[in-house]
Amino acid sequence: MNFANSYGKLFISFKQYLIQITKDAMLFIICLAPLMCGVLFKFGIPAAEKLIILEPYYLLFDLLLAVLTPMMISYVSSMVILGDIDEGITKYMAVTPLGKSGYLISKLVFPLFASFFITIIVMMIFSLTKIDLMQIIGISILTSLLGLIMSMMVISISANKVEGMAVIKLSGITMIGIPAAFLTAQNVQYLFFFLPSLWVAKFSIEYSLIYFVLCIALSSVWILFFIKKFLKKIY
Repeated sequence: MNFANSYGKLFISFKQYLIQITKDAMLFIICLAPLMCGVLFKFGIPAAEKLIILEPYYLLFDLLLAVLTPMMISYVSSMVILGDIDEGITKYMAVTPLGKSGYLISKLVFPLFASFFITIIVMMIFSLTKIDLMQIIGISILTSLLGLIMSMMVISISANKVEGMAVIKLSGITMIGIPAAFLTAQNVQYLFFFLPSLWVAKFSIEYSLIYFVLCIALSSVWILFFIKKFLKKIY
């Protein structure tokens, strides 16, 4: 299979993924959630400043918005994949030209890149704080990886869509590192050292390359663990 044909099959599979989303009203609305929340954060939080002091936490709200896009896209990807598992489609991927690795790329990696670019746009438009473009790109990379972790966790643990919805709610716990970095004492924060979300927040606050690399490394461990678990599940 040559390079062009390989990518052609991946894009065809990704196109089918997009078609599945447009046919499901709930999944389509979920994809629009980051824009709706962006408008709410951009105009609602400054308005609420008249009633309660929120300005010291503007960066926290920006990070919650940044992580919302990959979270919503990871939810959509998880539901699409679990739907394919329910219908037995994934069992036959190995004998198709696309293959199981191609299937995962089209259903997880392509949406991951989409979430990366959408997060950049959302933050540039709706950010409450002044963050330079390079930092926005860094945050978008890290939060996209958080979304991938959530997707892999859901599809590797869940047997069907019903279980998937429950696991998605529980997977939100992995994001607790973000508020922990803002709302807890320094020594307490490191209790959450195993959560990549903590290092996303630390990177955003201090803009340190060390935290960026640490988050990448820790995220990779999480992703590889769940990939192995998922591959055992579908083989």
